[in-house]
Amino acid sequence: MIVAGLGGGEGIRIVLETEEAMLLSELADQVDSVLLLGEADDPALGRLLPNAYPEDLEASEEFTRYTRDSLVDGKRQAAQSVRDATAVDHVDAGVVQIELDQAQAWGWLTFLTDLRLILAERVGVDDDEGDADVETRDDYLRAAYEWAGFVQGSMLEVLDPIKP
Repeated sequence: MIVAGLGGGEGIRIVLETEEAMLLSELADQVDSVLLLGEADDPALGRLLPNAYPEDLEASEEFTRYTRDSLVDGKRQAAQSVRDATAVDHVDAGVVQIELDQAQAWGWLTFLTDLRLILAERVGVDDDEGDADVETRDDYLRAAYEWAGFVQGSMLEVLDPIKP
């Protein structure tokens, strides 16, 4: 995977191997499934849509009623954007080249954040308590979590470089 800026800060170019593009597309499907089909008590869904007022049931229900649909729609649109861009029907020499403008790139970052929140829950990563016991992790999910973090970090370096 290669992430590079487009001239003039107009966006970024991502070059993925076909397998990486297919993986991102599949992971976008998984995020969408959690958003659409996730059980209310699924901790991963709880990470994506946290309770704004855990101490006040009435305020929490009201907040959820007014915000949940638009939050879910935005997250689903971000996942769809990734699916659309990673469609392997535009493969050239085993790679998929994707150009994203600034807004599209930030949408991808939204997706990558959502993906990492879900994967973190599935593999037991918890910022408050540190990583879960190594033996309880699913290696595939852990690798996907780390790879998504690498993609996210690479995109952020190009989109928002630290200037001295």
